[in-house]
Amino acid sequence: MASEQEVRVLVAQLQQTEAEARAYEQQMEVISFTINEIENAVTAVEALSKPKIGKETLIPIGASSFVYGSIPQTKRVIIGLGANVSAEVDVTDAVSYLNDRKKKLTDMQGQFTARLNQIGSQIYELQTKLQAYQSQSQAAR
Repeated sequence: MASEQEVRVLVAQLQQTEAEARAYEQQMEVISFTINEIENAVTAVEALSKPKIGKETLIPIGASSFVYGSIPQTKRVIIGLGANVSAEVDVTDAVSYLNDRKKKLTDMQGQFTARLNQIGSQIYELQTKLQAYQSQSQAAR
């Protein structure tokens, strides 16, 4: 039969492991959101690079909303590089840069998924041990 101290240690480990899982899940939500933003940016850059200069078009502003506007030039765009730094690049370079960022985030998402699976196994193992201790405790009564 497990001592009360062993049960407390297992409960603490379980709580810590569950907190770690929640942290990974939150990070995965942020990554998924960022990947979605990148996909939207690539779509917008590609779409806005096609109209003729000066032609009126709908410009996406987010949340499925658009404004009418004229495109003064379609060869260059400004993209965010991080740390509040932006750069003006041609459309091809912008799409390439955004797709590279998306790939890195997708790879990170895969690593996080693998780690979450490991954590899930640890949680299951800890829960199984706690249930076994609880069963032993009830049988001893």
